[in-house]
Amino acid sequence: MPIIIFGTKGRVVADDSASKQTTTCGYCRELVQMEPVRNKRYFSLFFIPIFPLEKGEAAWRCPNCKKLFLRRE
Repeated sequence: MPIIIFGTKGRVVADDSASKQTTTCGYCRELVQMEPVRNKRYFSLFFIPIFPLEKGEAAWRCPNCKKLFLRRE
């Protein structure tokens, strides 16, 4: 009998609907251009993300420390 491994996996993807914002990161305290991203959950098959299950949470990501900060839409 074959074994099928499936589940969900979180993934951060770029968000083209917003533009970058220059600000001071609240974590590393550097002046950076925050990247708009979405934290999405994907259905995965054999640990490979196949398709998104939701629109995802909107967030800013610091390019220096990679910390995520939720943003309001």
